[in-house]
Amino acid sequence: MIRAYLFDYGGTLDGEGWHWFDRTVELYRRAGSDAPTAEIKRAFYVADQRLGLEAAREQYRLRPLVERHVEIQAEVLGESVRQIVGTLVEGFCAISEEGWQTARSCLARLRRGARLGVVSNFYGNLTTILKEAGLAPFLDVTIESAVVGVEKPDPAIYRIALERLALPAGQVCMVGDNFDRDVRPSVAIGMRAIWLSREGREPPQSGLAERTIRRLAEID
Repeated sequence: MIRAYLFDYGGTLDGEGWHWFDRTVELYRRAGSDAPTAEIKRAFYVADQRLGLEAAREQYRLRPLVERHVEIQAEVLGESVRQIVGTLVEGFCAISEEGWQTARSCLARLRRGARLGVVSNFYGNLTTILKEAGLAPFLDVTIESAVVGVEKPDPAIYRIALERLALPAGQVCMVGDNFDRDVRPSVAIGMRAIWLSREGREPPQSGLAERTIRRLAEID
């Protein structure tokens, strides 16, 4: 019996399996950019690293967070990207806001019979984002890497969640879009897991996730 569901945030509750980097590349292409994917990836993760302390200090909401992320990407990639910064920001925020709406519906339904939480690698402003998204009222626990000092895929971050839920591992199910960070470590400590795969791919290792889903609505 599942008594609690834990969710990843980025790429799960804000985009149903659409990882932040993958959606970023898609938005570059929609905006007409021909920047090599490898260069976009380098700029994306430079921004990710630089935003850590800043996002926590400023407690950025979604739009300021995305604006800073894209501004840093443009610093790395050069002038051609500066022309499409606004388009990238608008597109990213629209995807996230649509994801929030879907997630609210899912969490409201699951909340009737289970406890809920988030386990996420994030910058230190996740509570602010969850409040803005309207997701916070549904959550019993929020475990954020920058706050607890341990990040996925370290199983310790899941143990923290179990302690705060005060539930045995076998009664808790992790839902996430990253197989290596969400499924493997949670299952390793006895939890159950659901893999959210936007494309409906076969899992990289069978027998770990109980189910593969393409939409949050498929959780029952």
